[in-house]
Amino acid sequence: MTNSSVEDVAAIKKLLSETYGNLVMAHNAAGYADIYSDDVLWAPPNGPDQKSKEGVNNAIQGLFDKFMFKVNPQPEEVEVQNDFAYAIGTVDGVLTPRAGGDHNTIKFRIFWLLRKETAGWKIFRQIWNNKPVG
Repeated sequence: MTNSSVEDVAAIKKLLSETYGNLVMAHNAAGYADIYSDDVLWAPPNGPDQKSKEGVNNAIQGLFDKFMFKVNPQPEEVEVQNDFAYAIGTVDGVLTPRAGGDHNTIKFRIFWLLRKETAGWKIFRQIWNNKPVG
């Protein structure tokens, strides 16, 4: 049995769809890293895992340096149990190389684990994979 309160689900959906997306599109690596817990596991496809906010910051900044991002994160399923939650969703987007050239259309299936901390809901595990664009 879950303990999903309407307020917690709404806060998590806002964090993952609005805040997450806005920080990525603003290319704000420090702000993006701040939505994660200190003991984060950030496990991207085709890249090394990051296990600290500093690691997430550096990894995402490296991507921001190479690409301009336009993304649309959509949490589709959110379940809350006390101070823990998970969300499953998709991220669709376009990456435009800063050096010029053709843009890349992306689609990810993403799994987030979240924990309620003093500062609110934080992502403490993010695992995602590439999906066919179509």
